[in-house]
Amino acid sequence: MLRAVLFDMDGVLLKSEEAWAHVVAAAGEHFRGSPVTREEFAPTFGQGTKADTEVFRLGCTTEELDRFYTEHFPRYSEHVWVNPEARPLLEALGQRGLRRAVVTNTASTLAPSLLGAAHLAELFECVACANLVPRSKPAPDLVLYALEKLGVAASEAVMIGDSRYDRGAATAAGVRFVGLGLDGDVRVERLGELLGHVR
Repeated sequence: MLRAVLFDMDGVLLKSEEAWAHVVAAAGEHFRGSPVTREEFAPTFGQGTKADTEVFRLGCTTEELDRFYTEHFPRYSEHVWVNPEARPLLEALGQRGLRRAVVTNTASTLAPSLLGAAHLAELFECVACANLVPRSKPAPDLVLYALEKLGVAASEAVMIGDSRYDRGAATAAGVRFVGLGLDGDVRVERLGELLGHVR
């Protein structure tokens, strides 16, 4: 029996890739003396802060980069798009008695404020963020953390995401995966279509 739905945040509930492109470029300028280019950034979006420090050769710790992101991201928040289907879907799932969690590689210093700005924060029983577990997606740690907080088994949950990181994390945790514009156990092209797959 399905008891919970897990959501990737970025690309599913909202889209902040453009805002992140700006803040990551600024981080490059600050930590390595040259901006992270769009060409560097595009294939890595969603990989998590630890990977950012390594891939972009920033020469700082994960904690230092998280602090930089938290401090500077709000300057670019006008570039964040909120999926208009998110709130109606989350409310409908709640009415069905399903528990809801966010599973994101964004740090806990930033994810709640992003969800708050999108007017979605109060619709989740759990927000699982990368800095709360040893490994970020595609490792299963975040999914397992959310399942534990919600008190549900992997077989009682479904996860929706839009990247290979999401699919890898769900699969490794034994959770059925719905791909948004991406192949999974089920594929949907719009977030609202998920409702038809959670009976």
